[in-house]
Amino acid sequence: MFFQIFAYLTEAVIVYMYIRHIYEPKKNKLISFITILVSYLMLFFIYRFIINIEFVNTIIITLTNIVIIYFCFKSSFKSSIFHGIILCILQIISEFLTAYITSLIYNIPVQNSVDNHFEIGVVLSRILYFLFSNFLSKISVKETNVKTWGKWFALSLLPLSSIFVIIVMKIITDSIALKSYQNILIIISISFLLVINIIIYFVYEQAEKNNQKLLELELTNQKNDIDMQYLNLIEKKNETMNVMAHDYKNHMIAISSMSNQAEIKNYIDNMLGEITKYNQIGKTKNKFLDIILSKYMDICNSKGIEFETHILNDNLNFINDFDLSTLFNNILDNAVEAASKSTVKFINLEIVNSLTFHHKITVINSSDIEPTGKNGDLITTKKNKSIHGFGTKSIRKTIKKYHGEMEWEYDKGLKQFKLVILFPENKIEYGLSSCIKNTRAFLLK
Repeated sequence: MFFQIFAYLTEAVIVYMYIRHIYEPKKNKLISFITILVSYLMLFFIYRFIINIEFVNTIIITLTNIVIIYFCFKSSFKSSIFHGIILCILQIISEFLTAYITSLIYNIPVQNSVDNHFEIGVVLSRILYFLFSNFLSKISVKETNVKTWGKWFALSLLPLSSIFVIIVMKIITDSIALKSYQNILIIISISFLLVINIIIYFVYEQAEKNNQKLLELELTNQKNDIDMQYLNLIEKKNETMNVMAHDYKNHMIAISSMSNQAEIKNYIDNMLGEITKYNQIGKTKNKFLDIILSKYMDICNSKGIEFETHILNDNLNFINDFDLSTLFNNILDNAVEAASKSTVKFINLEIVNSLTFHHKITVINSSDIEPTGKNGDLITTKKNKSIHGFGTKSIRKTIKKYHGEMEWEYDKGLKQFKLVILFPENKIEYGLSSCIKNTRAFLLK
């Protein structure tokens, strides 16, 4: 019994070392380690006193590994399943190789090798298990980035098939006595099976590493492009302000020559409008957001749309550039389309860090055409697709990704559309979404 407990505890240590090398614990190392030890002690008691069916216990151990990886370490569910299966096949192959090696050394049937030399078998199988798992953990990437369940299933098909083949081989060898050369052939077959799994795993992991490098390179290039665009915007702003400063003296001379107060006021209002127009660049302190707002400022100016922005204590830096582009380009595209076809043309954008809801985005734009909605969501149709396309999947997906909420309303009297988006500050406050849903009337005030 002691050696059985030792076997399970040793296996728990190996599992912890394998997972810990790939993923960070969700809490601390000690808690994760103790959780694995307790889990494997429970597995021992299940195997010893409740269920003593090898196939069933294999499934239970695999499921236990998956649960441990997912809940104790920073791993996705798909990655947890994948590595849980990998650990299972490494364990099975280690035990089978031990059984056949022991049978060859002592010249006894495979089915009797483990029982007759249990202590040696435990030590040898755990050594093999440690060597195999340690090798794979060193070549593994931090995250198994399988995009779809179909790709994940295809990736897991080989280890699952290997487990099935080995179990079938075990059933056959337990029922008949094999000759020495047959045992050697089985050892070679299992070794080849292990090598194939390792090669496939290695190839996949290398592909993942290459994909990560390409992604990092793409993000770096994107950041450099953003920096360059931002510098161009700043240069454009400086040039504009230099021109305005140069013309300031002429403006003052023009104003002093005017005798009509209304004429003076109109002239000053035009000057302020030009200054305000270029005062938006660099206002948010978020380079990418500044670029987007500057783009739409130019678009609005060309279409005769009054575009006002109010950014208060919030730059939305928690949203990555790609998602920020998706969100604001879609929102402002729709707003521009609606405003450009309205009698009165205006767009008001407000971004604030509220003490109540933290990140709040409000867009109000003129719209002579009432958008279509169903169950609180906007519907995109051929008739109004170019006007208000907030029902598109990209917008909803982006808002959902950051655990936000979206509300909208249309004022028929004022002929204006109002959109409000709320984002919680962090994950602890994701429960805020339920509160948001119950305060729709307040949001749209």
